[in-house]
Amino acid sequence: MRTVFEILPASFEPENCTLLCESCDEGFSFCIKDEVANSFLGLGVYHYDKSKPPIGLPIALQIIFHQKEILSKRFKKVKIVYSFPQSVLIPFPLYDSEKNSTILNIMHGDLHEDETLMTDIITSQSLYNCYRISSSLREVLQNQFSGVAGTHQYSLLLNEPAEEKDRMNIIFYTRKIVVSVWKDGKCQLVNSFQYHTPEDVSYILLNICHQLEIENIRLEMSGLIEKNSALYNEVYKFFTEVELTPLQGGITYAEEITKFPSHYFSNIFAIDSCE
Repeated sequence: MRTVFEILPASFEPENCTLLCESCDEGFSFCIKDEVANSFLGLGVYHYDKSKPPIGLPIALQIIFHQKEILSKRFKKVKIVYSFPQSVLIPFPLYDSEKNSTILNIMHGDLHEDETLMTDIITSQSLYNCYRISSSLREVLQNQFSGVAGTHQYSLLLNEPAEEKDRMNIIFYTRKIVVSVWKDGKCQLVNSFQYHTPEDVSYILLNICHQLEIENIRLEMSGLIEKNSALYNEVYKFFTEVELTPLQGGITYAEEITKFPSHYFSNIFAIDSCE
């Protein structure tokens, strides 16, 4: 994998720290939070070579774990979030665990041999999140972080506190966006969308607004998007209330982290709210 960002603490006490990880189809990210000092000490963002087949992602991740000794420390706690699009949200009254595989196959294509079905319970929304990830990838993560089950990114987003004002949250990756829409205090949509050009993104967002009959919604953007880039400017053409996610208050951050735009890593820091 290619190192995109790497800010590592010179020294720290892992027994006082939580390791927050995100595994996705584009690579692997992590950050370290000192629970005693209530401070984020460091982070790493690594991208998988998009020219290589997805089947090689678990091997690439295994190499990262071998190379980065810091990820083998005995942390107080480890949290993992999976950001993969193969997910289906099912209301409590309609849930039948024996039909999870069938529903996922209908929505996302037939289940392959190297895939594992997982389910999160989202009590606040009365939903089950049924999703699948590569069995090989999960095995690599389980071997590295024994006993850590992990949760899906959609589950994390759905557990965010509701606001009175409508909003659309967008997390930018290099080839996809993850969008969640809150309207009238309820989550109306959470999904992943592939894109290749800035125009793809504006089309996706405008189509969501059209389908949900939304006008003048506030956008909150995080992840790898540059302010005043072609991508940012394309979005700004159609949405006037655009905000880049700030760093969470009440927490301190390593000086090297604060040198970068706050929205770059806010989705990784947000894993801290995952239980």
